[in-house]
Amino acid sequence: MPPRTRSANPDDEPQVEPHAIPLPDVEVDNSVTSDANDNSAPNLAEAITLMTQELKRRDTAPSGSSGANAKKPDTFDGSDPKKLNNFILLCNLFFRNNSAYSDDEAKVTFALSYLRGLALDYFEPYLADSDNYPDWLEDWSAFIRVLRTQFGPIDPTADAEDGLDNLKMRDNHRIIKYNVDFNRLAIQTGWDDSVLRHRYYSGLAERIKDIIGQVGKPATLTELKTLAHSIDARHWERLREKSRADKSNQSNKSDKKPPNSGNQSSSQSHNNNKPQQNKPHSPNDKSKSSSGSASAKSSSISDNLTKDGKLTQQERQRRVANNLCLYCGGVGHKADACNKNNSSAAKAKGRAAKTETPSTSTPAESSASGKA
Repeated sequence: MPPRTRSANPDDEPQVEPHAIPLPDVEVDNSVTSDANDNSAPNLAEAITLMTQELKRRDTAPSGSSGANAKKPDTFDGSDPKKLNNFILLCNLFFRNNSAYSDDEAKVTFALSYLRGLALDYFEPYLADSDNYPDWLEDWSAFIRVLRTQFGPIDPTADAEDGLDNLKMRDNHRIIKYNVDFNRLAIQTGWDDSVLRHRYYSGLAERIKDIIGQVGKPATLTELKTLAHSIDARHWERLREKSRADKSNQSNKSDKKPPNSGNQSSSQSHNNNKPQQNKPHSPNDKSKSSSGSASAKSSSISDNLTKDGKLTQQERQRRVANNLCLYCGGVGHKADACNKNNSSAAKAKGRAAKTETPSTSTPAESSASGKA
């Protein structure tokens, strides 16, 4: 090997620790010219740097893997046949990125460790008999067939066809969910592009069909999916625009006051504070009020009189006990000095009332009535 050429500037030369990386033996062609020898130094340094980076990447990668971390599958208990395909898919993705599961026996052992419930109970008797291990224990494809036979759908193709017939996208759903369900079922049916295209269009939401009817239906399933996805995206974008516009209008209305609102409020408050004017009463109103008061008075007097026009015993005792006028029931005078007793008939009634002194009256009351 020719001697290594040192650059003029030592700082420009890549620093490599001696004996850090064992270099493979390289055969050197003696026919290479001196110019080629001069150009080989930078290429060799670059190769050493790349080798160092690769070794560091392998050192940091998990043991038994190729450097990429794949998600481990969820456990499978055999209760839902629809989850079996997802379990097998995640197992294959994990095996693809982990070199430790290169042989079928390791794959089957890994999958068995993620079985639970009824699925694990099915395989447990085969694993307990160490003298007669089944063939599928060392054959991943055979193990998958056993899983599908025992815990998968009985007729996956018929189930997928029935699922496509009943698949429908609603107006309030996004098309991504419809596409995922459609693709999952379409792969299992084996239908050609024209049949799947018709079935895909039939299950779309009506709002998307209306737009497709205006622009025309594409000739392939891929183009139809692209068009439907674009229409759906614009639909939700337009809804967001309307929502923002409505919020903006509501905020503007709340900030602006209606015109003359202040004058109206002040006039209303002024009217509320102004005393109400008394309306002139008509003669009918006066007659109604007078007749009403007269009827009230007559009813009150009749309650205190007997059938023959005399004071009741209870009313007489009340007026005598309270020193009230026996004629009008007023205070501060007697029946003979009552102003209301101005007619001869009234005076006669007053004298008759005085003569009828109750047995329960006091001597003072009797003398007062005698004087009268």
